[in-house]
Amino acid sequence: MKSKRILLTLGMIFLQAFPALAADGTFEGEMNATGVVANESGDKAKFNEYRDIRKNDLYGGFRLKFDSDDFFLQGTASDIGYNTQHYRIDGGMYGKFKFYMDYDEIPHNFTFDAKTFYTGVGGNNLTFSALPTADTSGWTHFDYRIKRKTSEGGLTIQLPKPFYFSISASREERTGTIPTSAAGTTPGGIAIELPQPVDYTTDMVRAEIGYATKPFFASLSGEYSTFDNANHVLFFNNPVGPQPNGDAMNLPPGNQYYKIAFRGGAQLPFNSKLNVNFAISRATSEADLFSSYVSTAVQAITLSSALFHGQVDTQNYQAMLTSNPVSFLTANIYYKYYERHNASDQITTTDPGFAGGLPFTNQLFSYHKNTAGINLGIKLPSQFHLQTAYRYVITDRMRGDIPETRDNCYTTELKWRGSDLIIPKVGYEHLERNADHGILNKMYAADQTTENAIAAFISRFDATEQSRDIYKASLDIYPLDKLDINLGYKYKFAAYQDTMLGLRRRTSHVANVDAGYTIGAIIQVNAYVDYENTRSYQFQRRFAAAAGADPNGATQDANNYNWDARIKDGTFSYGVSAEVLLVPKKLTLQVQYNNTKSNGSVDLTYLNAAALAAGTPAGTRTNDNIDLGAWDDYTLRSIMVKLKYTPWKPLTMVLGYAYESYTYNDASWDGYVNVPATTGTNGAFLTGAYANPNYHANVVFLSAAYKF
Repeated sequence: MKSKRILLTLGMIFLQAFPALAADGTFEGEMNATGVVANESGDKAKFNEYRDIRKNDLYGGFRLKFDSDDFFLQGTASDIGYNTQHYRIDGGMYGKFKFYMDYDEIPHNFTFDAKTFYTGVGGNNLTFSALPTADTSGWTHFDYRIKRKTSEGGLTIQLPKPFYFSISASREERTGTIPTSAAGTTPGGIAIELPQPVDYTTDMVRAEIGYATKPFFASLSGEYSTFDNANHVLFFNNPVGPQPNGDAMNLPPGNQYYKIAFRGGAQLPFNSKLNVNFAISRATSEADLFSSYVSTAVQAITLSSALFHGQVDTQNYQAMLTSNPVSFLTANIYYKYYERHNASDQITTTDPGFAGGLPFTNQLFSYHKNTAGINLGIKLPSQFHLQTAYRYVITDRMRGDIPETRDNCYTTELKWRGSDLIIPKVGYEHLERNADHGILNKMYAADQTTENAIAAFISRFDATEQSRDIYKASLDIYPLDKLDINLGYKYKFAAYQDTMLGLRRRTSHVANVDAGYTIGAIIQVNAYVDYENTRSYQFQRRFAAAAGADPNGATQDANNYNWDARIKDGTFSYGVSAEVLLVPKKLTLQVQYNNTKSNGSVDLTYLNAAALAAGTPAGTRTNDNIDLGAWDDYTLRSIMVKLKYTPWKPLTMVLGYAYESYTYNDASWDGYVNVPATTGTNGAFLTGAYANPNYHANVVFLSAAYKF
């Protein structure tokens, strides 16, 4: 609240200063207010996910500006007093300095009226008096939400030319409660959904000094930030095992980050320019480690160190040469190097209750990437323009299964500007990725045996060999002075050609149509249609032991079988808007309608009859009823009608109505209950996070804005 009070105080001083300043310059502004009457049903948190629309309330704001030959000052405010309020002040003296101060709030609402059998929600110590049952009437009710407050300010000073200096600072505060989860038994068994407290503070300061004049530019900047979490540990009673069974989990640890960067540029002969960029950064953190965990009871473990120190260093170097030696040719050549080095501690853990008590050590991931490329822009005869490029990337990873990949990427685009009535454009991109393969290093001997057995067949799609093609085409048409139409289409196909187990292919189609038409000087109509369809295919295997890992092997039964999945995801959106001047310069009607529908499905196929027969009850599972017909399906509709009236030039009034509807359907939410009947062995203790996000809302509003 301190940051907000400071900014509001500055704002009041700022408002009081305007009349005095106006005598020496121009002063203008706007005051606005909006009254809202809203009626929502369903999930109010989803409706207000990133906003703060209340049932019966008044919203206000202003914009003020002063300008003179030497000085300028302006300020804005919106949604004053609400969870979306925003204030900003900008000012300065021309040629000498400029400054800004900004304060912003935004909510992120997840779920309202969640419930848990724990008490102490909002803090870092969750307890319960009795083991949970199917009766949730006495549970604690609360909201999953985060409120973010950001305060920042900056100053730029124009030193003796050509030097300049700028400095800025910011603070971000996040408070609230979010859902997290823990294992009731380890491994497997019951899962517990927990309300995790959020009390984060991030402070950042940044400074830059630079030299800017032709033909040279150079700047040196530094950035330092700290992140603090008021709750390092979440303590909770685990409902599994003998009571009371105290358990705990680490929350995000505090950390520090710094970055030093240099940017430079120089004009060269032949209408060329060289730009360079060098940066290094380091992020560090510390966390206390637990010496036990909860299985069916508290299990003690031995650690080589009870304190974990994390450190990640990055380096980034870039150079680009851009040249336009002749009128028909533009070229740039570039090179980039990026390195991420994980220098964190490696802690050896000995767990007597797992993997025979063998010690294991956490693994660290580092990588570096070299990128080189060239872009060419060529003006061809008959108003054709060709843009072509080539990029080569080598990525080296500290990763056993795919330690290195090599990417060759080619792109080309051809555009014709020979007519004012039609502008066609076509493009093509091809990526060919080659990869080296090895075997992941696992922590346990049993896991390593399994990895060794499956390594010859599995390819993880994030880095394995890939051949990808993208075709693009667009057409801008202007058949009439007041009619414009844009058509676009993109097809993408990616094949993981050497993959046996894993993602094998993915295709997508994206098409869009946008049009705008003006009827006289009275009616303006705009419409759009967007369509996207994505399909992917993966081939997988379930096996009980390393000996059954081979998908082509002789072991094919109820516990060792191949299966595949065909995933479809389609989104169709359309909308239309119209603006009608009922009375020119006095009365305007605006109407807008939008509709977005997403439909996904997963076609699962067990490629072994014995696997289907092993369902529960036996014989009830088929390759039809195991499919997922609802896969992240949703529909979002909205209607907006506004009548804008300007009785005289300084005053504008708007009467409006808005309707919004959201429905969601996903197979994972079917049969959702807070406490399943099988709590004794498997299942989960849930709080209702993200459940039932459907809503319908009607909003009527009246606003007035006065300019002076």
